[in-house]
Amino acid sequence: MSTKISRLAVLSILIICFSGCALSREKKAEEMYSLGAFLTKLCKSVEATVRYKNPPEAITDDELLLLSTQHDPSLLEPFEGYYKKVLRSDRHAAILVCTLDRRHGLLADICCTSALDNNLWLTDSAPCEFTMDVQERCRVP
Repeated sequence: MSTKISRLAVLSILIICFSGCALSREKKAEEMYSLGAFLTKLCKSVEATVRYKNPPEAITDDELLLLSTQHDPSLLEPFEGYYKKVLRSDRHAAILVCTLDRRHGLLADICCTSALDNNLWLTDSAPCEFTMDVQERCRVP
Protein backbone atom coordinates (compact mmCIF):
# COMPACT_ATOMS: atom_id res chain seq x y z
CA MET A 1 0.00 0.00 0.00
CA SER A 2 2.80 2.42 0.94
CA THR A 3 4.57 1.76 -2.37
CA LYS A 4 1.37 2.55 -4.29
CA ILE A 5 0.98 5.85 -2.44
CA SER A 6 4.65 6.72 -3.07
CA ARG A 7 4.31 6.00 -6.79
CA LEU A 8 1.13 8.03 -6.96
CA ALA A 9 2.82 10.94 -5.16
CA VAL A 10 5.82 10.85 -7.52
CA LEU A 11 3.54 10.65 -10.55
CA SER A 12 1.48 13.59 -9.29
CA ILE A 13 4.59 15.70 -8.74
CA LEU A 14 5.86 14.90 -12.24
CA ILE A 15 2.52 15.85 -13.80
CA ILE A 16 2.49 19.15 -11.91
CA CYS A 17 6.08 19.93 -12.95
CA PHE A 18 5.52 19.14 -16.63
CA SER A 19 2.28 21.10 -16.81
CA GLY A 20 4.00 24.06 -15.14
CA CYS A 21 6.75 23.99 -17.79
CA ALA A 22 4.16 23.83 -20.55
CA LEU A 23 2.30 26.84 -19.13
CA SER A 24 5.58 28.75 -18.85
CA ARG A 25 6.38 28.04 -22.52
CA GLU A 26 2.89 29.12 -23.55
CA LYS A 27 3.25 32.38 -21.63
CA LYS A 28 6.67 33.02 -23.23
CA ALA A 29 5.25 32.30 -26.69
CA GLU A 30 2.30 34.64 -26.14
CA GLU A 31 4.65 37.38 -24.92
CA MET A 32 7.05 36.98 -27.85
CA TYR A 33 4.34 36.82 -30.53
CA SER A 34 2.78 39.96 -29.10
CA LEU A 35 6.17 41.69 -28.98
CA GLY A 36 6.75 40.60 -32.58
CA ALA A 37 3.55 42.35 -33.67
CA PHE A 38 4.72 45.53 -31.93
CA LEU A 39 8.14 45.15 -33.57
CA THR A 40 6.69 45.18 -37.08
CA LYS A 41 4.96 48.51 -36.28
CA LEU A 42 8.13 50.01 -34.80
CA CYS A 43 10.10 48.77 -37.78
CA LYS A 44 7.87 50.58 -40.27
CA SER A 45 8.49 53.83 -38.42
CA VAL A 46 12.27 53.30 -38.35
CA GLU A 47 12.30 52.35 -42.04
CA ALA A 48 10.45 55.57 -42.93
CA THR A 49 12.92 57.62 -40.89
CA VAL A 50 15.98 55.98 -42.43
CA ARG A 51 14.53 56.12 -45.93
CA TYR A 52 13.02 59.61 -46.02
CA LYS A 53 14.45 61.71 -43.17
CA ASN A 54 18.11 60.86 -43.84
CA PRO A 55 19.30 60.82 -40.19
CA PRO A 56 23.02 61.44 -39.53
CA GLU A 57 25.29 58.39 -39.74
CA ALA A 58 26.66 59.07 -36.26
CA ILE A 59 23.24 58.87 -34.59
CA THR A 60 23.05 56.14 -31.94
CA ASP A 61 20.49 53.33 -32.09
CA ASP A 62 18.57 54.83 -29.16
CA GLU A 63 18.57 58.28 -30.78
CA LEU A 64 17.33 56.81 -34.06
CA LEU A 65 14.54 54.96 -32.27
CA LEU A 66 13.52 58.16 -30.46
CA LEU A 67 13.62 60.17 -33.69
CA SER A 68 11.55 57.50 -35.44
CA THR A 69 8.89 57.49 -32.75
CA GLN A 70 8.54 61.22 -32.10
CA HIS A 71 5.07 61.10 -33.62
CA ASP A 72 4.05 58.16 -31.38
CA PRO A 73 6.34 57.43 -28.39
CA SER A 74 4.09 54.52 -27.36
CA LEU A 75 5.72 52.48 -30.15
CA LEU A 76 8.73 51.99 -27.85
CA GLU A 77 6.82 51.12 -24.67
CA PRO A 78 6.52 47.34 -25.30
CA PHE A 79 10.34 47.15 -25.58
CA GLU A 80 11.18 48.51 -22.15
CA GLY A 81 13.32 45.90 -20.46
CA TYR A 82 14.82 44.67 -23.74
CA TYR A 83 17.98 45.62 -25.59
CA LYS A 84 17.28 47.04 -29.06
CA LYS A 85 19.79 47.25 -31.87
CA VAL A 86 19.25 48.95 -35.25
CA LEU A 87 21.08 48.11 -38.46
CA ARG A 88 21.02 50.57 -41.35
CA SER A 89 21.95 49.49 -44.84
CA ASP A 90 21.52 51.70 -47.90
CA ARG A 91 18.39 53.54 -46.69
CA HIS A 92 16.84 50.41 -45.20
CA ALA A 93 16.74 49.28 -41.59
CA ALA A 94 16.48 46.19 -39.43
CA ILE A 95 15.82 45.88 -35.72
CA LEU A 96 17.08 43.21 -33.37
CA VAL A 97 15.49 42.72 -29.94
CA CYS A 98 17.54 40.86 -27.33
CA THR A 99 17.52 40.14 -23.65
CA LEU A 100 18.61 43.15 -21.63
CA ASP A 101 21.95 41.50 -20.86
CA ARG A 102 22.54 41.14 -24.65
CA ARG A 103 23.21 37.43 -24.36
CA HIS A 104 20.26 36.11 -26.39
CA GLY A 105 18.53 37.32 -29.51
CA LEU A 106 14.74 37.23 -29.30
CA LEU A 107 13.29 38.85 -32.44
CA ALA A 108 14.71 40.24 -35.66
CA ASP A 109 12.87 42.18 -38.32
CA ILE A 110 14.01 43.63 -41.61
CA CYS A 111 11.89 46.71 -41.89
CA CYS A 112 11.22 46.64 -45.63
CA THR A 113 9.23 43.39 -45.28
CA SER A 114 5.64 43.22 -44.08
CA ALA A 115 5.95 40.29 -41.66
CA LEU A 116 8.27 39.59 -38.74
CA ASP A 117 11.38 37.97 -40.16
CA ASN A 118 12.86 35.89 -37.35
CA ASN A 119 11.63 34.47 -34.04
CA LEU A 120 15.06 33.93 -32.51
CA TRP A 121 13.56 33.15 -29.12
CA LEU A 122 12.57 29.73 -30.44
CA THR A 123 16.28 28.85 -30.39
CA ASP A 124 17.83 28.94 -26.93
CA SER A 125 21.29 29.66 -28.30
CA ALA A 126 20.51 32.55 -30.68
CA PRO A 127 23.14 35.25 -30.19
CA CYS A 128 22.27 38.94 -30.04
CA GLU A 129 23.57 39.52 -33.57
CA PHE A 130 22.14 40.37 -36.96
CA THR A 131 22.31 37.34 -39.23
CA MET A 132 20.03 38.40 -42.09
CA ASP A 133 21.11 40.24 -45.23
CA VAL A 134 19.09 43.46 -45.37
CA GLN A 135 20.09 44.31 -48.93
CA GLU A 136 19.14 40.87 -50.20
CA ARG A 137 15.72 40.97 -48.54
CA CYS A 138 14.98 44.58 -49.52
CA ARG A 139 16.00 44.25 -53.15
CA VAL A 140 13.27 45.30 -55.53
CA PRO A 141 12.58 42.53 -58.08
